[in-house]
Parts: sequence; C-alpha cells; structure tokens
Amino acid sequence: MCFSHFLRTFVLMNQRIQELSILIPTYNSQCVDLVKRLLQLCQNTELTFEIIVADDGSEDTSANESINLLPHCTYIVKDKNEGSAATRNFLARQSHHEWLLFLDSDISIMQEDFIKRYLSCNYHSDLINGGINVDGCHPDNIRWRYEKDAELCHNAISRQKQGYKEFRTTNFMIRRDVMLRIPFDERFTASGYEDVFYGKQLEQANVSILHIDNPVTMTSFEDNETFMKKTERNLRTLYRFRNELQDYSGIITWSSRLIPSCFWRFIFRHMQKRLRQHLCSQEPNLFIFNLYRLGYFLSIKE
Repeated sequence: MCFSHFLRTFVLMNQRIQELSILIPTYNSQCVDLVKRLLQLCQNTELTFEIIVADDGSEDTSANESINLLPHCTYIVKDKNEGSAATRNFLARQSHHEWLLFLDSDISIMQEDFIKRYLSCNYHSDLINGGINVDGCHPDNIRWRYEKDAELCHNAISRQKQGYKEFRTTNFMIRRDVMLRIPFDERFTASGYEDVFYGKQLEQANVSILHIDNPVTMTSFEDNETFMKKTERNLRTLYRFRNELQDYSGIITWSSRLIPSCFWRFIFRHMQKRLRQHLCSQEPNLFIFNLYRLGYFLSIKE
C-alpha cells in the first residue's frame, strides 16, 4: 500500500462528522413528533444540523405545518405526488451538509444515543445503514408478523453479509456527493422495491456500505386490508422491473424455479379470494402470505 493511500484511509477512518442534514420524505403521515424527537437529540450534540421534511403531495398537510416553527427545521410541500424515489432525490438537492440521514416518517426513535451512534462511526464508508426493529405484540396484524419474523435478520452482522441486497431506505446515512452522483431511479413512481434497485446501483458503482446496529423502531402498522393492497402494488412494481432485479428478489428467484408456472397460476386464481380473506382476518399466517405473494406475482399480466 502506497503512503498516500494509507494516509487517506487513516484520515477517513478517524474522521468525525460535524454537519448533518436529516431528511424525511412523507406522504399522508404526521411526523411532527418524530421531528421534535430528532431536534432534541441533535441539540444534545455539538452538531451543525438541519431537518427537512418533504411532503409528496399529501391530501392534507395541516398536521405537519408546525414543523416550520421549529428551529433548524423546514417543511416543504411538493406540488404533486411523484413517489418516494423522486422525493428522496429532491431532499438531497435541498440539503446543505456533507452527510445526509434519511428516515421514514412513520418510525420512532427509542434510544437516547441514536444520533451519537451515527456520529461515533468511523467514516471509511460512503453509506451507513442503521437497521430497524419492531415494537409491541400484534399477532392479528400481518405487517407486524412479517416484520417481526424478519427481525432476526435485521442485526448488523446478518445484513453485512449481503450488504447491498440488505439495503433499506428506512434508516440510512449517505455522503451527499454520493447521493447526488447516484440518485434513486425515478421510474419507481410508486413505493416498493426502489430501495432494492438502489442497492443494485450502489453495488454497480462500487459504493462502500456499512451496516451497524442503530435501529429505528416500527410502532404503528397499517391494517391487514391496507397492507395487502400495498403488497399487491409492490408486486406489480417488482414485475415491471423483474429483468433488472434478477438475483435481488427472492420472489423472482422462486418464480423462475416453478415449472410449470402455468399450473401455479391456475391454482392461485382459484384460491386467491380465500387466501386473501384469511390474510385479512384476525389470524393471518405468514406461510400463506408468502404463498400469496408468489402466486400473485406469477399471475400478473403484461
């Protein structure tokens, strides 16, 4: 290793962040409490910071307008709904600091050292993913069951093994110059799989990614009917980009192994209504949910 490369690596590994833009895309979600929590955590540091919330064309924005009254905070309402990919790109352009911390608007932050954990990292990576965990006990809720089942794989060690494939947009920090150079693909106009595709973009661009245990917490979960509609919408998005997401989606992998797939489509079409009724009931089953996802994906027509 040449001396200049060694010196640069040493500097990066011992660099400490001094400025941070916290960026929150939102749509039909009240996030004033989250902003106040972040404001409190940032004020307990020597950090120069800003918090920017971008509303992606919600029907009612009144619940979040008070954000503009908070110090270091800005609430921007976009003229029309363009999707979370475009909104994250918009937020990056609006930001002013070297590091960007992106958070979903419907999460909670439980630990008092959430910001400090990010600040204490060695910044030899271009992107740092903090992860998520799940709160409460809601066995009648399919979203809670799905996220709780996946929680064991949310720790940093597990995520780092497939760092790019495990990237999620819920809670991550990225260098501003990297984000501006590699924006989210705005063809993803509906939420769903834009983060999976972004993980692929990061890998292709050889962007260094580090997974750490600094989770945000999911405390609220949409009802089963709403979650099923969202799941079906996301699967239609996945189908649209199926050729580009090869090897990045378990559903695509499993669907390619089913021979003949026409048989599975036939079975699903006759069972879909009953399966969906079960998943919207008070006792949804994860195995049935995964079968439904696979069957729905196989049944999508061009």
